[in-house]
Amino acid sequence: MDRVARSAFDVARQRVGRVLAPLVFFVLLVTPTGLPAPAHRLAAIFAATVVLWISEAVPLGAAALVAPALAVAMDVTPAARAFAPFASPLIFLFLGGFMLALGLSEQGLDRRAALWLLARDWVRGSPARARTAVGLGAFACSMWISNTATTAMLIPVALGLCTAIRGVACPEDQPEFDRYAEGMLLTLTYACSIGGIATPIGTAPNVIALDFLERQVGVQLDFFQWISFGLPTGLVTLAIALVYAHRRFPAPVARLDRLTVEVRDQLHRLGPMSAGERRAAGVFLLAVLGWLLPSIFKVTLGAAHPVAQWADRGLQEGVVAILAGVLLCVIPGGRRPGVPVLPWERAMQLDWSTLYLLGGGFSLGAMMFDTGLAEALARGFLAVAGPLAASPFGLLATSTFLVLWLTEVTSNVSTTSMMVPVLIAIAQAAGVDPVPTTLCITMAASFAFTLPVSTPPNAIAYGTGLIRIQSMVRFGVVLDLLGYLVLIACGALLLPALGLGP
Repeated sequence: MDRVARSAFDVARQRVGRVLAPLVFFVLLVTPTGLPAPAHRLAAIFAATVVLWISEAVPLGAAALVAPALAVAMDVTPAARAFAPFASPLIFLFLGGFMLALGLSEQGLDRRAALWLLARDWVRGSPARARTAVGLGAFACSMWISNTATTAMLIPVALGLCTAIRGVACPEDQPEFDRYAEGMLLTLTYACSIGGIATPIGTAPNVIALDFLERQVGVQLDFFQWISFGLPTGLVTLAIALVYAHRRFPAPVARLDRLTVEVRDQLHRLGPMSAGERRAAGVFLLAVLGWLLPSIFKVTLGAAHPVAQWADRGLQEGVVAILAGVLLCVIPGGRRPGVPVLPWERAMQLDWSTLYLLGGGFSLGAMMFDTGLAEALARGFLAVAGPLAASPFGLLATSTFLVLWLTEVTSNVSTTSMMVPVLIAIAQAAGVDPVPTTLCITMAASFAFTLPVSTPPNAIAYGTGLIRIQSMVRFGVVLDLLGYLVLIACGALLLPALGLGP
């Protein structure tokens, strides 16, 4: 019944969006705003795009492509400038990241890694430890692979574990095993979303924030700088999720020998690592090394050393990702002659829609600054919010809270594309350092835990039929509130300690 209602809600939301988007566009277009003509026209385009993103009346990537095209047609900006963000180095960072993820999946290395973790001795047939292992595995995979792909990969493993555990239950104990299964799937889902904040390529909003910080603030964060705050913030949030799951969804039995047997049997059936798996792992490790080398050289040789300067210029994240992704399409996979680790036709099945969405978000954000629309929105917000938004902590706390709940009903990419350029302008207008606020709202955009429609991982887990809507909402609200406190601590304490704040 819940899934039918959810589907009906989605259909109604899309129908409303198809009517509301053009209505908002034309009303704003004919309503005097006092803005310069390009900013006025862009405001109408931006508002209509936001409606399309929230309602998903058309595919998100399609809406993102139409927005810059419409801006060119309405003489807001030249075509070369409108479409230039689609060739941003950060677009190629995500493109290469997609190719790496596809290469690992193509060779089955992702599933082997998950089963290997569950087969460790410390799990010892304990359902509680198995859930922790699933959460840790999901978190680790989602640092490098999209949260949707990680969830889709690990859901069968989690369901297999739940089936094995439920198989030993007496009929009267079934409710306890059902609750445990809920906790297992929710832990997996939330760990996938949390893991995405740990690295720059973990999820699309991270790339959006990096682009706007570089273009509009002149701040360029390297791979090591991001993980220096993203990884501890993610680990603390993951620990909170694991503890809460342990208390709210306790394991029905302390130990189950069949659990260890089942996992090790699945791992045994995979056999030894194939040549393709070893080569995919090697390329992946090379990519990680390439991302870390500029920071390593800066620390060991000094920022002024020629090698460190070359690494800073030549080993940019997007360059490393593309080289690694293409390398996977060249080196032999070892299964069949002439077939590489990642066949090119498989590489071209990557998520182009997300790349279009990123490019469209970058383009809209740049145009908002170029036309003065972002500054006008910022000054309006400051006039309404008053002194609360004028202080560094006030702006951080209010904007993070706003994005945290907004992302429950909109995609995290859409939320970040909408909010980051506006909040950067607000911070600049208030004379506040925009870096902590930008980074915190970016991480908050991934903290969508409350509803099945909030994220694809939530929808995938809910689609198993083993999660009650009230369980997801209750767990999600608690995790949202506690995660908010973690983000505030990160912005107020951790980022300044790392030299990324005031």
